[in-house]
Amino acid sequence: MAIVIDILYLIFVMVTLFLTLMFFVLYWDNKKNLFKIPKMKKFPSLSILIPAYNEEKTIADTIKKVKEMEYPKKFEIIVINDGSTDNTSEIAKKFKGVKVIDKTNGGKANALNLGLKYAKGKIIAVVDADSYPGKKSLINAVPFFKEKNVAAVTTSIFVKNPKNIIERLQRIEYIMIVWARKLLESIDSVYATPGVLSLYRKSALKKVGGFDEKNLTEDIEIAWRLIYNGYKIKMSLNSENETKVPNNMRDWWKQRLRWNVGGLQTSVKYLHTFMKKDFKSLGMFILPFFSFSYILSLLGLGLLIFIFGKWAIDNITFTIGAYSVGVAPSHHLFSLMYIPDMFTVFGITIFLISLIWISISFKTVKKRIGWPKGIFDLLLYLTIYITIFPFNLVQSTIRLLRGKYEW
Repeated sequence: MAIVIDILYLIFVMVTLFLTLMFFVLYWDNKKNLFKIPKMKKFPSLSILIPAYNEEKTIADTIKKVKEMEYPKKFEIIVINDGSTDNTSEIAKKFKGVKVIDKTNGGKANALNLGLKYAKGKIIAVVDADSYPGKKSLINAVPFFKEKNVAAVTTSIFVKNPKNIIERLQRIEYIMIVWARKLLESIDSVYATPGVLSLYRKSALKKVGGFDEKNLTEDIEIAWRLIYNGYKIKMSLNSENETKVPNNMRDWWKQRLRWNVGGLQTSVKYLHTFMKKDFKSLGMFILPFFSFSYILSLLGLGLLIFIFGKWAIDNITFTIGAYSVGVAPSHHLFSLMYIPDMFTVFGITIFLISLIWISISFKTVKKRIGWPKGIFDLLLYLTIYITIFPFNLVQSTIRLLRGKYEW
């Protein structure tokens, strides 16, 4: 049994190191072009869609930020009120030049598809109703559509005013996501177009049939479908935007369940492309990357539970046995004897590489960790926070198998 565990652990470590090394190589090959923006003389017409459901607390600030965005042409703003039961619609209608469409609740994808029917622009920008796009986000993102085969452009998303520990941990996570997504652009593997601010070529959206109304993460599914149909997706690192994130563990857990279930839905939908060259980056990298990440998470969780579980059982058994013969056990002898030396060596190696990687990421996107709170957050992120993800993934898998697709 010990040999099997050792082999599984080695596989876990090797795959982790390989993926980390891959990102280092991508960074080294593309570091000079990360912030490069194509030159565009004539900007296309543009429509901004804001799907909203019970967002009375944030919709006003979101619309204000959208109206402040710089763009060479006048753009239209359409708020799709998805059956809100609060004052979202009334607040949105107070803004001059904003078109509000009221509809019965049908979900975000359904709201976006309705908005597409009204939008007049050649480029469609999607902004979540609890997000705050930067002033130059449009003019820094739209030029990427100069390449005719580009169907979508995603942007940099950061956490707005992180205060408590959960928000600060997500701040680190979001910076890492921005960083990784830009690097994946170099191999045509941007696998998501988040709703905080992503832009689409309207003709491409219509050609592929709009957003999938059955998927919990329409922003992941539409990205995969565009790539599936031969389009490219770009990432504008210069387009900086902020968004609200869950400020408590319950809401965080619920959000991640939705993300994971939607990601699994998408993976199953495109499973037939796995390792098939005809589907290019979708079949040869994106789906395998998602699959290996999924397996790696579950494998890591299994190893963690087994190793610490065996340690606990051995110590409990030893304690009971000692007392049964009238001997008081010496607790200083209790140690993780089962864990092989390579566990410590590889664990420390991965930890140190992760610290270097995060340091480069923060420096590149011009964000600071801060002292001492930032260092504490970083250590907590690398030890506790990322360890929680596999547990959420397990519950997400169970939900998928049970057919529980809900927000």
